[in-house]
Amino acid sequence: MLSRCFFFRLALLGLVTACGSALFANDAETTLTADVLAKTLYAKTATEKKYCESVIAARDAKILPNRILYSAYRYAMKKDKDRRFTYFQTALTKSCKEAGVVFPVAVPTKTSYNPFTFFLSPFK
Repeated sequence: MLSRCFFFRLALLGLVTACGSALFANDAETTLTADVLAKTLYAKTATEKKYCESVIAARDAKILPNRILYSAYRYAMKKDKDRRFTYFQTALTKSCKEAGVVFPVAVPTKTSYNPFTFFLSPFK
């Protein structure tokens, strides 16, 4: 038969674990900067890096809630390295739309330059 001391120790251990995880849960999330975001999402172009900076600026300006940012970040971190930024941007955009957050910054997915339009335009 188990003694009261065993149950007391078990309860104390559970309490310490719960308090410790509650105290230190936000430490990893508060260190998310634009550089860390760009490096971990493997942002390749300058526009993608500017997007990461604008996301962090929107978070600091209290436009973008932390829970939306970190849920999109955690979702993207589970994906392949080559597509993390795309998944992050898509998840962030969808979450903002669902929550009604107006986040006006977007990275163009396709280039606006088309080399074949030169031949279709009238010559002067």
